Amino acid sequence: MVKDMLEELYTALKADEGLKDITIKSFKRPETLANDLPSIVIKPVISPMQSARASDTSLAKKFVYQINAESISRKEAKGLQKRIEVVMENNGFFQIEGGLEDYVEDIKRYVDARTYRGFSRLYEDY
Repeated sequence: MVKDMLEELYTALKADEGLKDITIKSFKRPETLANDLPSIVIKPVISPMQSARASDTSLAKKFVYQINAESISRKEAKGLQKRIEVVMENNGFFQIEGGLEDYVEDIKRYVDARTYRGFSRLYEDY
């Protein structure tokens, strides 16, 4: 059975006490979600890539995700992102260059978007 890193990260984020009541989706924020409610969106930046090789065989995968925290409150968006950072670190992901911290006039929300990179364990099938 093939494992799904995106699903694993979603599950880890939802397990966090401070994030469990926040809407978390992959790829796109739900259009039906009220504009004044905070949300988290997980977007793959690249497809999983082979990262470790031995004897002409791939042993591990590299993953890069952008995680957006959106809120009508700048401080809430930053607080969500801090919790996300801890969850990501606990799952072997670390922040890399890229991202955004801005107020987006079109959607009337603050967006704190950060990019994280991580690797599967050796011999895990993703």
